[in-house]
Amino acid sequence: MGKDDEEEADVAAMLDLSKKKKKKKKKEKSSKKSSSDAAFSEGDLGEQQRMLAEADAAQEVEDAFDRKAEYTYDELLERIVNILQANNPDLIEKKRINVKPPQLTSSSKKTTWVNFQETCTMMQRSPDHVFQFFMAELGTEGSIDGNQRLVIRGRYLPKYIESLLRKYVGGYVTCENCRGANTDLQKDSGSRLYFCHCRDCGSSRSVAPIKSGYHATSRADRRAARNAKG
Repeated sequence: MGKDDEEEADVAAMLDLSKKKKKKKKKEKSSKKSSSDAAFSEGDLGEQQRMLAEADAAQEVEDAFDRKAEYTYDELLERIVNILQANNPDLIEKKRINVKPPQLTSSSKKTTWVNFQETCTMMQRSPDHVFQFFMAELGTEGSIDGNQRLVIRGRYLPKYIESLLRKYVGGYVTCENCRGANTDLQKDSGSRLYFCHCRDCGSSRSVAPIKSGYHATSRADRRAARNAKG
């Protein structure tokens, strides 16, 4: 190998070495750039997450009564009832019936209900309907005199008449839906049945017809029966 060849080899070696160094520097430069970009991206995301967390914390208001939905069924039901009662006071302000006990005077053959008309007015019921009910339950006869008192044939204890009065209130006055007493009794012309209509809750129900009980046969009844046969 001549001198010229050696110089060319040295130049070639030098050129190869310079190229490798340049490539190595470029690689190192790109590696540094990618690592710096990754570091910047991670730092940027972390900063954004921190700012979002601070914004959420600033918007949250601590509620001392917030139990995080740890309510029982009874507590929720009570809250609903309280809200309904607060917004609809008419639901709880039911008209209660305040009927005075029957005031009776008795003789040997009859019992007089002195405050009969007052009792019918408090119940908002027709005296004729109340009269029919008591005559059927007692199985006797009676009449309403000029002073609107109920005269009943036979002697009866006040407690017994009072128990029948409670039975009448439960069957013909009280609403079965809301248990109120603000009702009226209407007779249906088609079916001839009586219906108890509640003015508070709007419900309506049919009431049992008054069944006649024992009826003692009087002279007038026997005379009418003979005339009918003749």
